Amino acid sequence: MLTFFILGLFGILAGINSCLFGFGGGFVVIPLIYHILGSDNPYNMHVAVATSTSIMAVNSFNATYKHNKNNNILWNMVYPLFIYIGIGALIGVYLTQFMNANIIRWGFISYVIYAIYRCLSEKNFIHRNKAIKIKPINKYVNVILGIVIGVVAASLGVGGGVLTVPLMRQLGAKMKNAVAMANPLTFPVGLIGTVGYIISPYLQHIELGVGYLGFIYLHAFIFLIVGGFIGVAIGSRLVNKIPDTLHAKIYVSLLVTVVIIMLI
Repeated sequence: MLTFFILGLFGILAGINSCLFGFGGGFVVIPLIYHILGSDNPYNMHVAVATSTSIMAVNSFNATYKHNKNNNILWNMVYPLFIYIGIGALIGVYLTQFMNANIIRWGFISYVIYAIYRCLSEKNFIHRNKAIKIKPINKYVNVILGIVIGVVAASLGVGGGVLTVPLMRQLGAKMKNAVAMANPLTFPVGLIGTVGYIISPYLQHIELGVGYLGFIYLHAFIFLIVGGFIGVAIGSRLVNKIPDTLHAKIYVSLLVTVVIIMLI
């Protein structure tokens, strides 16, 4: 019962993170599932990534709905990247078949460290220059960025927000808009990734036993989703109240926290 209570609590945190930071829940869910299953399980990271991806699909859809009601999403910035992120997600799910748990774990850690570097090296990330007007992305850059974000996000089970938030911030967006746009851009990764992770173990003749749908840990999924709906509701009330600079600082602090947890 304690485990399920913890899952519900972390589900709330995942929902808040989706709405406030565009993380999709992966930064909360992956370390949790990884430690619940233990390092002796040969598929611990596969299950953690798959479960995170399924949570990501639901939370990002819910958070997108909330942000759209609050008019925080700049759809003209979202549409060009959406399709290419979906294509990248297909590639990412395919690639995970050839990765062992340790590669995924270190890939996840490296990904977060890179995101921290991007945030701290971008002079306008923490303290946004209010004079900057939001710039559109070149259409060819959209293709490359979208596919890369989709591949990385789907193969590591994290929301594309870790790359799209710094990107949108660099282009001049406020934090509330940057994290809002991360959610619809995370949805194709979550949806395609979920389908892929359901099918993948059957194609590889991997049997995980009762309580799993493909690589998805169903007991964790249920409690995390229930908590996620509560968390998204809380996050949607907070997102317009947090000062922009503070919002950016918390974002970076959470990334650092996740790296520390995964290294323990």
